[in-house]
Amino acid sequence: MKRMAFLLFVFVLAGMLRGQTSPTALVLRGGTLVDVASGKKISDSVIVIRGEQIEEVGSGNTAIPEGAQIIDTRGEWIIPGLIDSHAHAENPDETPFSLYLANGVTTIRNPGGNITVLRLTRDRLSRGELIGPRLFFSGPLLDGMPPVWPEMSLLVDTPERARSAVNFLADEGADFVKVYNSVKEPELRAIIAAAKERGLPVAGHIPRSMTMTRAVELGMTRLEHIRITGREMLSLDEAEKIDPLPLGRREPLLWQRFDLQSEKMQALVQRLARSKIFLDPTLVIAEETEVPNPDADRNDPNNKYLLATVVERYVNFKSPLYDLPADLQAAGVEAFEKQEKFVGMCNRAGVKIIAGTDGPGIGVLLPGFGLHRELELLVASGLSPLQALRAATLTAAEALGKEDRLGAVEPGKLADIVILDADPLLEIHNLRKIHLVVQAGKTYEPDALLQQAQSQANKKP
Repeated sequence: MKRMAFLLFVFVLAGMLRGQTSPTALVLRGGTLVDVASGKKISDSVIVIRGEQIEEVGSGNTAIPEGAQIIDTRGEWIIPGLIDSHAHAENPDETPFSLYLANGVTTIRNPGGNITVLRLTRDRLSRGELIGPRLFFSGPLLDGMPPVWPEMSLLVDTPERARSAVNFLADEGADFVKVYNSVKEPELRAIIAAAKERGLPVAGHIPRSMTMTRAVELGMTRLEHIRITGREMLSLDEAEKIDPLPLGRREPLLWQRFDLQSEKMQALVQRLARSKIFLDPTLVIAEETEVPNPDADRNDPNNKYLLATVVERYVNFKSPLYDLPADLQAAGVEAFEKQEKFVGMCNRAGVKIIAGTDGPGIGVLLPGFGLHRELELLVASGLSPLQALRAATLTAAEALGKEDRLGAVEPGKLADIVILDADPLLEIHNLRKIHLVVQAGKTYEPDALLQQAQSQANKKP
């Protein structure tokens, strides 16, 4: 027995010296790699993946590790995995997380939800028990009186409660903090101070009691949606009549009055650029609420990937918060068009734009599908395809504080990669032409993931 143990030790040691105990390498060889930082296209690329990480990125003469699995990517384009920076996916019993991967979305950022469910889902994803993107989250919203969504909020109506809420979220593993509409300035100050102590960024809506400028001055660094309050641009009397209204009425009425060429609007855009904040416009949800097409959403063929009960719930969901009265429908269209132009202005000024959806939902907001629509809307707003791609990769990773691990195809970063059949810099719609997805070194075929999701949706309870 001692001799056998000794021989086994010698064999293992010899294998280690030859490198044979390292995980088998995966090599993507021959494709055109899109460098999202520079915009350069690197032809005949070689990407060596070992375990979950990218080990080497080179060209055709790069040495291939012995015994590596080689995937021929000639004629294909290679980009980093996409990041949806505003996805309220948390419960895999209702949301088929695999749809994100099928659409090349390898990471999502959840800005508001049940922190226990989110923790459990993240654990399942990280252990490989659940196929889907890696998950970052804020946990419940921090809101003041009256809370807009009491069932998914922590009420922070004093500075002391605000600090306590931030520490609770930090202890529970939240990656950032999200504030909401009714937070007042003393509480926002306390939230930002406590979050800074715990190393958490503060994201969210601009509270209706203050301007976007003031919220940024206080320390908000990630702005969700385009929530410019009336008090930023209008007289106080007019703002106080419109700002408290439900979203469906408020936004059309505000943007109907906003002048994109005014000195105030130009100054706001420059302020956002100087402050180096991240703007998450979520144009796709603005399009859904301000230019609604419920028949298209209800009849979208991609709904087949969702449980019928989930589709029915979205179809029947009604809320006065989102109701767009008939007399404001034209104003809704005008509001959306102005918001697109505002995003273009921000982009030209150098504001850091990230791509989020505020999904999932049905129709255009299906998991993963919604991000592609968001990127197309960003391009329609004036971003180039490369700039839109950055919004869902490099800049999104920076907003997460994970630019050392995500957002680019570089040595040392996680092997989150999407292989495309067409050039995404030539046409943004080419991002939908997904050939293969790699997440943390594992490969996934989009068609297989879609078929699996449809099969699960068709199963009877």
